[in-house]
Parts: sequence; C-alpha cells; structure tokens
Amino acid sequence: MNFFRFTLIFLVFGKVNCQIMPKVNSGVVSSTINIGEQIDYFLNIEVDSIQRIEFPEELQIAPMELLEIFPTDTQKIKNKYLLTKKYALIQFDSGHYKIPPQRVLVNGFSKLSDSVKIEVKDIIVDTFKQKLYQIKPLQKVRKNYDDLIKRSVYAVIIALIFIGLIYLTLVYQRKSSERKKIIPPFERAIKALKELEKRNPEIQEDFKTYYSELTQVVRRYIEEEINIDALESTSDQLLLKLELHKQEGKLDLEELTIKNLKTVLRTADLVKFARAVPDSGAAKLDRQLLEDVVIETKEVLPEPTIEELKAKKNYKEFLRKEKQKKILKWVLSSIFILSVSSIILLILIFGYYPVRDTLFGYPTKKLINNEWFNSQYGSPPIKLLTPKILERKIINPNTSTLFIMDSIQSKYYIELLFEKNDKSDSNENSQGNSKISGEEKTKKIINQTIERYQSQGAVNILMDTDNYETSSGLPTLKISGTLDLLKVKDDEMVRCYFTTLIIDYDKGRVSLTLIYNKDDRYGNEISKKIINSIELIKEL
Repeated sequence: MNFFRFTLIFLVFGKVNCQIMPKVNSGVVSSTINIGEQIDYFLNIEVDSIQRIEFPEELQIAPMELLEIFPTDTQKIKNKYLLTKKYALIQFDSGHYKIPPQRVLVNGFSKLSDSVKIEVKDIIVDTFKQKLYQIKPLQKVRKNYDDLIKRSVYAVIIALIFIGLIYLTLVYQRKSSERKKIIPPFERAIKALKELEKRNPEIQEDFKTYYSELTQVVRRYIEEEINIDALESTSDQLLLKLELHKQEGKLDLEELTIKNLKTVLRTADLVKFARAVPDSGAAKLDRQLLEDVVIETKEVLPEPTIEELKAKKNYKEFLRKEKQKKILKWVLSSIFILSVSSIILLILIFGYYPVRDTLFGYPTKKLINNEWFNSQYGSPPIKLLTPKILERKIINPNTSTLFIMDSIQSKYYIELLFEKNDKSDSNENSQGNSKISGEEKTKKIINQTIERYQSQGAVNILMDTDNYETSSGLPTLKISGTLDLLKVKDDEMVRCYFTTLIIDYDKGRVSLTLIYNKDDRYGNEISKKIINSIELIKEL
C-alpha cells in the first residue's frame, strides 16, 4: 500500500517539476569565424502551452556588437513547443571570446543559458600576390576662413542696414505723429489750464505742484507767442520784460492784466519757496486769472508780418534740416563704429591679412577662393586642378601645344607645354643613345628651359634642380628658383618665384611652369595645390 502511494506522489510531482523547470539552451552556427563575419547566436527553450517566455532584448556580450534581433520562432513538437530566438553578432578583433550566460524569464522566473566559446581568426594576406603600399604621411591642411569672413562681413553690413532702416522708419513715424499732434500755443495753454481746473489740492506739496504747473503753462505761452525768455526768468524779470514790450508798443496789455499776472506769480513764489498754503478757493481763482491773462494776451497780439512768417518758416525748415543732419550723423557713426568693431573682431579671430585680402580682393586670394577646375590637357593626357580653365595655344601643330592661364604679366601664371620630338631628332637619338648619358640629357633639358624663360623676358635667373615625385607617384624633374620679369603694370622689374616640373618620355616632353611674385602671400599655396593634383591618365 505504501509503495503505491509513493509511486503516485513521485509521478505527480515529477510531472509538475518538468513543466515548471524547463532548461534554456544556447549555441552558435559556427564557433570559428573570420574578423567581421556575422555570428548567428541562438537561445531556445522547450515548454508546454501554458508557459510564458520572455527572451532578453539586450544581450550582455561585450566586447562583441549586436547587429540585429530576429523575431521568436515557435515550433510544435508533439504536445510541446520549441521557442527559438536568433541574434546576429559581430566582432572586429581576432582572439578567443566567450558569450556569457543569458537570462530568460519563464513565468516570471529567470533561467540562465550556458556560455558559448567563439574563436575569431585573422584574415591571412598573401604579401607576394597582394602588393602593399606605404602609408601616406599626414598632411596639414590650412583652415580656410575666407568664406566665413565674407559671410560674417556681409551679415554685419546687412544687419547694420536693417537696423538703420528700422531706426529711420521709427523716427519718421514719430515725427509724423508729432506733426499730427501739433497744437497751437494758445489752444495748448487753454487745454492745460482746463486740466488743472479738475485738480483740488489739499496739502502743501499738492499746492506746490499745482502752482508750478500753473505758472509753467503761462510762461511757456508767453515765450512762444511774444518771444520773451519767460521760462528762464524770475517773476520780477518776466514782469519787467512785459512792461518794456508795452512801453515799446509791441504788446498793448492792460494794467489790470499785468497786475493779475503779478499777483498769481507772487502767490506761486510764496507757495514754492516759502511753503505757504492758500485755500482751494484762492487756487481756483488764480487759475481763472491766468486763463484771462492768456486770452487777453492772445487778443492784443499783433498779426505777424509776411517777413516774420517767412522767417519763422525758414527757421522751422532750418531746424528740420538740422535734425535730419543729426539723425544722419548718428546713423553713419553707428554704422562706422559697428563696422570697425566687426572688422577688428574678425582680425583678432582670423588674422590681419586674411581679413584685409578678403575685403579688398587680393588677386591671388581670389584665385584660392574661386571654384577650381579639374581638367585633362594634351597628349598624353595630364589631369590638373587649376583655378581657371587653361587656354589652348598651338605653337606648332606637329610638335608643340601650349596651355596657359592669363599671361606672364599677371600675378599668377600657369603654363603647360606639350612637346613632341621630330622624326629626325628621334632617329639621331636612337643612333647615339648609347653615347648620351643621363646627366647630359638632364643638362640639355635645363638649358632649353632657361632659354624659354629668357625668351619670355626673364633675367637674373637663379635656380635649383631636383628629382621630384608627385603625390600620385609620377617622377619628374623639378626646376625651381627666382627670376626677374618686366611687369607692364608695375613698369619695373619684379622678382618672381618659378617652378617647372618636366616629365620626359621617349616621344617628347611635358612641362608645367608656375610663376608668381616673390612678395605674394598665396602663390606658394596655389602652387602646392596645383602640383599635388598632377595626374598622368595613361602610362607613357
């Protein structure tokens, strides 16, 4: 009886254990791969239909790299399911590696897979069949700030023009609104007095402000209409000036009007300087007295003559022009200050000569900034990078073809000459080839090059020769040095640098000549760029 119980319990619990404790397996298609080859890594688990499986989305595989994660593949085997997850890995260093165990969640419980060993092999290179080349050295590239300088200068100029236009527009609108709001002195004075009528001062400070504004209105009106310096005069001085105008017949004011003005001015002085406090009724009466003064003064003012009207109009026109001049001076001075400040800032950032030469258009600086052209010339075809397309000049259709940029009188001169040997010369050379040494042939080429310089007007030629190989591996004979040329524009002999690269072959010779002024700051840079671009399209 006990045996049957034990067997039943074992079978039940053994079946449950198989359902909830599945095993995670891992593996790869191949454990040995080459550098850069894809590694197919798999995780799989066998479960029944009631299991919930979560494969990892991020693998712990350092130093390998994860390329791609594929969808989970499910296969039914009898009454169970086999779930497989595929990962694409890669490694770019040779050696032995181990993919560590990965964590898979089964019904919320984590299960670890086995680790997998990987061997990454080097790619064997046959150095006898595969030609190897030397690593090219690093080349320093000069930063070109020309475009940035131009853009900065143009941006500053456009910003200044834009600011100036906005300022002028605002000034014009303000002046227009002011002209629309211009009110004649009499109407402005009456309006200001009516505004004061609404106020009811109670303490001394209020009375002081009230009387200050009250007398200010009348003083301004008298100054504008009678042309008396009223705003800067004391009360006694103002009354004296009015008496003088009355005596001279310029202003026919009644004695009562002057007396009323005198009363209000003295009351205002007591309030402002002696801290007197009148009652509100007296303040309103004083305001009314000054309103009567303004009205009576308006009535006795003489009509302006034609000359006075013209003088006043001319004076207003003069003031308007003076204001325009001030505005123009302000705008121009602002533009000048901002321009100078911007140029100084650019000089501090990029240097004096790059900024100056960019702004003033230095000839060879323009050549550097312009778009360069990569073209083929002559036969055998020579590929060359130049700031301008070279112009074809046929010297002799059978033997010589010349390509030039500008003229020898220009700041920078390029000459590409293709020369073919005559048949008679080639026969003589073939017969006496054994007698002519390489040194004699080089000397002959140098002499012919010097004669060509001299035919173009060059004197005082100092030179050096060297066997030179271009960046593309083309061997040449390099002749470089200095010479004097008569420049028509300068009307004097100018010292110049020259460089000639000669490619000599059986059927002829190709010569590239570069000439520029000795004091040119960008000639050497242009020459290097051209020389480094030389490429022979076909083998000679």
